[in-house]
Amino acid sequence: MTRSTLPILAAASAIVLALSACSGDPAEPAPSTAAATSAAPAPSPTTSDAVAPERLYVALGDSLAAGYQPGGTELRDTAYPALVASRLEAAGAELEVENLGCSGETTTSLIEGGKCTFEEGSQLEQAEAVLAERAGEVALVTIDIGGNDLLRCVRGGASIDTACVTEGVQTVEKNLPTILERLRTAAGADVPVLVLGYYNPWVAAQTLDQPVAGVEEAAQAYADLSDGIEAAAKGAGATFVGLDEAFATDDTTPTQIGGRTVPENAARVCTLTNLCTARDIHFSDEGAATVARVLAEAATTAGVTAAG
Repeated sequence: MTRSTLPILAAASAIVLALSACSGDPAEPAPSTAAATSAAPAPSPTTSDAVAPERLYVALGDSLAAGYQPGGTELRDTAYPALVASRLEAAGAELEVENLGCSGETTTSLIEGGKCTFEEGSQLEQAEAVLAERAGEVALVTIDIGGNDLLRCVRGGASIDTACVTEGVQTVEKNLPTILERLRTAAGADVPVLVLGYYNPWVAAQTLDQPVAGVEEAAQAYADLSDGIEAAAKGAGATFVGLDEAFATDDTTPTQIGGRTVPENAARVCTLTNLCTARDIHFSDEGAATVARVLAEAATTAGVTAAG
């Protein structure tokens, strides 16, 4: 397979700089009140064209859910939660989206607050309040969290603190079960709670000309992170939704991209994120759409339909 539209970066240090933007440096938007993002209103039903009543979709997470883009903007209308809702609406499930995603959020700040301003204190407490207020109306809950617990371990664009990375995985393994158990309790037993796994940006870093110290350990840490997220989801009675297939994580088939040969998994990272075009690991438009497809399929499997 040949791809020619996305150039490969010249140095891995650019990846490190892009990664560190996720963890709340000045490139991130200033803390602000997280606002709900609503899907376009459905036309009024008639006796011949009835539609299902609108139900609530609560999305939690970090900059990926918030729709963070290179340059520091957040485009929630095209973030993956909005695209998930659009896909489900096409199947007849009318959804109102409450997107609580907060750029820079970690598993600790999601519980304790401090990254974004929420009326209830933290993103988790805000979600619990929304779920309690709208009990009986909630159709779906999704969450992505944990990536920033590791990204804070980038050191000055030249190396990765491997001890910090190990500690980050352990923090996720400690905090995420609490987060998911509280969400599961607040949502109720009948509401699907989908827990999104992460893609591994370091598979692209490993192909570049100037590897960063610690990149091999960082790549393994992301695999460990995914395992920890999956275990926490299973333990809380939630559904883990992995991205390994969409990002071809284990596929090292040689692929042409930007005039050079890289493994397929690295090419996918370049295509589905802004890493190789804008030195930013957040989703490209194609990446957000891909993740939305994966989540919408999981939501449908979990029973999110026009009838609720």
